[in-house]
Amino acid sequence: MALLAFLEMLTGTFALQYFLSGTDTSGFVYGALGLPGPGAGVLVFGSILCFWLMLGLLAVKKTGTAIVLSVMVMAFDLTIGGQIITLQSLDVILIAAVIIEVLALLPSNKSPVNSTMPVLMAVLGVFTLGLAVTGQARMGEEGVPVAGFPIGYVTIGTVALCYALICYRYPVTWFAAGACANMYYVLHFWLFWGTSFAGRFPVSPELIPVLFCVAAVGGVIAATGAYGIDRFRARSTGRS
Repeated sequence: MALLAFLEMLTGTFALQYFLSGTDTSGFVYGALGLPGPGAGVLVFGSILCFWLMLGLLAVKKTGTAIVLSVMVMAFDLTIGGQIITLQSLDVILIAAVIIEVLALLPSNKSPVNSTMPVLMAVLGVFTLGLAVTGQARMGEEGVPVAGFPIGYVTIGTVALCYALICYRYPVTWFAAGACANMYYVLHFWLFWGTSFAGRFPVSPELIPVLFCVAAVGGVIAATGAYGIDRFRARSTGRS
């Protein structure tokens, strides 16, 4: 687990600096994708955190694994992560781990998320696409209208609708765990980070569902990656 925690810190801090060479996370989500803010960076940071927490839980398959892993992640961030660490940025890691623990280990055939996840993803996806189609897409923390084709809105909204269908056809609790943990990540950001309460929320209320859609899509993609790696490893080793 220590290796996974170290890899989370590495990818969350240094790998991003390499892959986003010439820009930062804000420049990527606001400039390249044209997404609104604040909070769209959860597509990157929150998704990476969810991926490693879920991969660790899938690998060990014991209650408390994600929580222990989150504590290790915080320890690495404090010591060698090179990030600006505050109490608010640490407790969100632990809470996200708890959400993943609770939802991911629910029985797939009896979980209440089986019926709620397809609806949630569909509603968020339709709403996001609706803003794009009606020309109401806004970008950045100032809510500037998107000039040209709203590629970020269309991409995120379409992916959300695809996952709504997938969640309906294949009720995997891991999707719910990733989506809910990442949505809490952005909610935590609005509630506790920054200097003023009003300034932490989007400038327009209709952007809140869009950012939840961004977070949910990042979470389910993270879950797909972790679950796919675990299934590949299981087949390679001959276990079920």
